[in-house]
Amino acid sequence: MAPFKEEKLYRIEIISKCEVLGIKESLFGVPYPSFDDIRKGNFGYIPVGTKGWVMRKWGKTYFFPDQNQEGLELFVPADQPIVLIPYHKIKDHYKKL
Repeated sequence: MAPFKEEKLYRIEIISKCEVLGIKESLFGVPYPSFDDIRKGNFGYIPVGTKGWVMRKWGKTYFFPDQNQEGLELFVPADQPIVLIPYHKIKDHYKKL
């Protein structure tokens, strides 16, 4: 496989809440969520039930969530709906579909 080729490896579903953004990242560079989401402790976490692909790109492994799912606004910047999340952030928090 060429090092810069994109390859979808398998589909997954998140089965336990996993942190994607720390407080520093959420304050600097990501639009603020609603106050209700902050109060409930949901912002910066991938919600249970989120589906997408584990893929290989640029020689690294990422999670690519399906678009138009409920809860994406909690961990995907509003101005960038397509995002690749490093695999280590979701490791041990998903099941293969």
